[in-house]
Amino acid sequence: MDPDERLRAWGAEPTGERWTTPSSDLAAGVLAGEPVIVKAARIEEERRGNRLMAWWSEHGGLPVLRADGDAILMRRAGRSLLDLPLAEADRVIADVAVGLRALPAPPFPLVPLAVWFRDLVDRPHADPLLDRAGAVARELLARPAAAVVLHGDLHHGNVLDQGGRWVPIDPKGLVGHPAFDVANACCNPSAEAAADRLDARLALFSTRLGLDVGELADWVLAWCGLSICWASEAGQDLACRTVAERLLTSRS
Repeated sequence: MDPDERLRAWGAEPTGERWTTPSSDLAAGVLAGEPVIVKAARIEEERRGNRLMAWWSEHGGLPVLRADGDAILMRRAGRSLLDLPLAEADRVIADVAVGLRALPAPPFPLVPLAVWFRDLVDRPHADPLLDRAGAVARELLARPAAAVVLHGDLHHGNVLDQGGRWVPIDPKGLVGHPAFDVANACCNPSAEAAADRLDARLALFSTRLGLDVGELADWVLAWCGLSICWASEAGQDLACRTVAERLLTSRS
């Protein structure tokens, strides 16, 4: 169904603003005088994320207004954590991660981290940094640990202010070690911020989520390797390389 048609079916009036990404079609509208946005998935990863957002909403975790198999309707956010000072944004991310862990697991399958990390751990790499990060990731994935539901892409641009409440969007729908859910945030929103805030973030996130700080650092290193594998443009992986090099030096 066309995104504008979805808006009308849910009682909203389209504004004419529309966006298309490789994974989703989005359109803005107004519902009962309030700005809203519909996100319709184009690929399975986004469908899984939309289903997880709808599930979290049913249990008080997210303000999803409407949902069907492919699409969700949400209030349109005014700002993201990119608009906050870094230390304050980090505290919000910790709060969000803790809040998500308190929600019940959904009744549908999610993607295990062992699958998510295949591009890093299942093949050799010419880059020595990736080889070392891959070895750390394989060690982490082999450890027995209680698996939890993971957002999978929790960072400053994916936590939005909706009516005074900070809520996460665009989850990947993963399952695995809880440390993974704050690893991405340690590499955002820039290489400079990632380097300056790394130690403070490791201390904050490990304390708030009840994690071993050394194990959290290893998960951040593993995430850096995976992100570098996925980087499609030169320089896109700068923040992750900066953090990974710091962490590898501390392991030496």
